[in-house]
Amino acid sequence: MELRAEKLGFGYRRHAVGRDVDLAVRAGDVLCLLGPNGSGKTTLFKTLLGLLPAQGGRVVLEDRDMAALARPDIARRIAYVPQAHDAVFPYSVRDMVLMGRTVHRGLFAAPGAPDRERADAALADLGIADLPSGHYTQMRLIIGETANNMHGMTHPSANYI
Repeated sequence: MELRAEKLGFGYRRHAVGRDVDLAVRAGDVLCLLGPNGSGKTTLFKTLLGLLPAQGGRVVLEDRDMAALARPDIARRIAYVPQAHDAVFPYSVRDMVLMGRTVHRGLFAAPGAPDRERADAALADLGIADLPSGHYTQMRLIIGETANNMHGMTHPSANYI
């Protein structure tokens, strides 16, 4: 699978945030997007995911213009959990991964053994197979606290790195 941005312009309504962005991400690639708060990182991600319309250029998913794809077709290929996602219920990590299978089985269908096997395989591929029983909300708190501690350690005003 490949996701490409070609001369992509992105932003909100009449407020342009970025323009002429070229980017290619292939299956297995690791992408790290860094920048200060308010610089457009989330806006770029939302545009790449088709959640916001491109303001110029295009996003291409598997050699097809994403603007021409139906939402379920995109959802079968790309999943997204936003950084600021606050789950109302104490979902397990495995439950969160299984939610990505909804597009393959229907909104109200319960996941079957093949879905659970795919979710477990995805967790193993990411090296986090030991997290499925942990509650997603607890994991977010742990990850968030770790990120805050790391930010403090690398902040320009800190005396250590």
